[in-house]
Amino acid sequence: MAATDYTFDWTYLFTGEALDAALGGLAFTAGLSVVSLLAGSVVGLFCALVRANNVPVLAQLAYAYTEFFRTTPGLVQLIWIFYALPILLGVELPVISAGVLALTLNSGAVLGEVFRAGITSVGPGQLEAAAVLRFTRLQTISHVILPQAFRHVLPALATTLILLIKESSLLSVIAVPEITYRAQSIVNATFRPLEVYTLLAVMYFVVTYPLSMLSGRLERKLAMV
Repeated sequence: MAATDYTFDWTYLFTGEALDAALGGLAFTAGLSVVSLLAGSVVGLFCALVRANNVPVLAQLAYAYTEFFRTTPGLVQLIWIFYALPILLGVELPVISAGVLALTLNSGAVLGEVFRAGITSVGPGQLEAAAVLRFTRLQTISHVILPQAFRHVLPALATTLILLIKESSLLSVIAVPEITYRAQSIVNATFRPLEVYTLLAVMYFVVTYPLSMLSGRLERKLAMV
């Protein structure tokens, strides 16, 4: 069987619809990742608070949720949410909703541990000072604990955003039109895998590398405080 005559043509990516589709997919990926990070932060903060305060029942449920989503593959979680939840609930989830839900639950489990570490890093002297000022429990959490905890978890939030951008590629399995899915569609239509997947890797690097540098810079800055 004769080998296929394949000629690499990098300029192909900068003409026609290929680049436009890739850039559109990149914007979609960024939007999905940011939304999932914000929603995951809410979920993670709730889990961290109920566990740090040992709220009956809720703390145990938060622990079970955190451990389950931290120890199972993201792809398995996505497939289960997309295919199993409609059977259990009788409601078919749109692919984008299923994808965001999977990323949110996955990042929420990771951020739950991040926020919990930030909350427990607040020194007992701070809590004693709040008690002397006769702060209520809610005031202590909102005015003393959370501001300091957020400052400590900023590098981890940047790192989690990087992970979400990369993990969002899993959503191509259920046809969410993020950048990897669009790249696959371009390859299927043009039979130019080398150019398209090279551009895909470069785009991921261009987006995630600055975030990685930002995370490292924040971590070093906080270490000097």
